[in-house]
Amino acid sequence: MLRDRKGMALVLTLLAVSFMVAVTVQLGSSVNWQMQAAANQGNLVQLDAMLLSGLHVAQAALLADQRDNQHDSAFDRWGTFDAEALAALFLGGTLDIQISDVSGLLQINALVLTPEEKKQQEQQNKKNKGGQKQDKEKARRELWQRLLKNTAGLENEEEIASLLDCLSDWIDKDEDERENGAESGYYSGQSPSYAAANRPIMLTDELLLVKGWRGKSEEGNKQKTENNVAVVVEYLTTAGRDGKINLNTAPAPVLLAFHEEMTDELAATLIEFRQDEDNKDKLGQPDWYKQVPGFPGDIVFDQNLITVSSSWFKVTVNAEFKGLRRTGQGLLHRLDNQEQELLWWKAE
Repeated sequence: MLRDRKGMALVLTLLAVSFMVAVTVQLGSSVNWQMQAAANQGNLVQLDAMLLSGLHVAQAALLADQRDNQHDSAFDRWGTFDAEALAALFLGGTLDIQISDVSGLLQINALVLTPEEKKQQEQQNKKNKGGQKQDKEKARRELWQRLLKNTAGLENEEEIASLLDCLSDWIDKDEDERENGAESGYYSGQSPSYAAANRPIMLTDELLLVKGWRGKSEEGNKQKTENNVAVVVEYLTTAGRDGKINLNTAPAPVLLAFHEEMTDELAATLIEFRQDEDNKDKLGQPDWYKQVPGFPGDIVFDQNLITVSSSWFKVTVNAEFKGLRRTGQGLLHRLDNQEQELLWWKAE
């Protein structure tokens, strides 16, 4: 009996020791996990600080460039950043900053003039007696027509008119349908139903809500197809409303849209000219394209559509620290008074 009790006591002792060992191991693991989580959280805070620092560096570069000159091109200081200099800012981390000029794209919301802009245009036309009357909305619409034809491969004039009328109806403030357009009466019949925005488009993804603008294939294919309007989205921006495009930074498809006589070869010639550093100073005038050797003299771009200065920039900052990565993106508006507005910023 005594031996049985001693045996039971030994078993209980072993169980107690095993339990304490298990608790100790579990506690140690929990402490290690919490320490690692705290370290990772600290690293994430460091990454966020790096992203904001990158944004401030980008803003400083844009301000310095604005003070240097009144035009923007690929030669400006905001175009490239010294990787070694950025690395020196954060020991153990790397920082990459990219600034893209979205002033070289078509402004979606400029397709429709606001009532105030229409009034200003009428007043200007009254003052310009005997001169050529301005019709900015018509000029911008023709620009869009050429972009849709050249880039999306659309040939049907009625289809193009419908796309532009529907987009214009989505942007303008009223519920009056254009000849080939669509307002809330059409969208209320969709499933699920919704209403026309009747305001400026905020994000390019919003185009998918507009009648006729759902041309993206299931595979996200960006090859030119008969009805694939999605290929033009990369040449559009929701930033700005003055309708002017920077000739120094516009991509080839946008250059093609400036005039009906433009060709791929001529667009390539313009790009080659503006990339030559010997022509750097010539890019300060909106009509520099007339100085390009071999460029046809009868091709004249509408001066209301072109500029050589930029106001809108997309900033992308990539930060890496101790194996963790984080990316921040934002849209900056650089004002004429040398102030800047951050329209939006997101980190992921």
